[in-house]
Amino acid sequence: MDFLMEYWFQISAGLMALGLLIYNIILSCRLRSYKKLTRLMQGGTVEEHIVALEERIRSQQQAISDVKDTASDILEQISHFPQHWHLERYNAFENTGSDLSFSLALLNDTEDGFVLTGIFGREDTRIYAKPVVAGKSTYYLTGEEMLSIKNAMKTKKNPRKRG
Repeated sequence: MDFLMEYWFQISAGLMALGLLIYNIILSCRLRSYKKLTRLMQGGTVEEHIVALEERIRSQQQAISDVKDTASDILEQISHFPQHWHLERYNAFENTGSDLSFSLALLNDTEDGFVLTGIFGREDTRIYAKPVVAGKSTYYLTGEEMLSIKNAMKTKKNPRKRG
């Protein structure tokens, strides 16, 4: 107790200095945050920065709209390319085996496209191509070709199911 009575002034001055040091550290942290904020805002007021941000948001929304338009244009163009198909294999003649003949239908979304048919014989193989418009052809279609077209049109409704 004698120690406290003798050095009370030095102890209180030390505690005061410690309190001021902690206060100084807190203020320097706040000042650092404020400097970061003012560095961000150099060149204008808060309102000017908000207006600039709104303009950037508008330009980004316009860019998104342009991308959506481009994507829909691409989807429209893709719909004209053959993307629905079915391969039907069969024996064209009784004396051949292994289903070496085939009919391949390639159609777009409007059921336009073509059918490739390969007829395998012992002597030779012949390949025929027939146009298809709206699911029908101006040429005579065999049963296998019609089946191939029909199954290709089914893949239009269920794109996961393929020939």
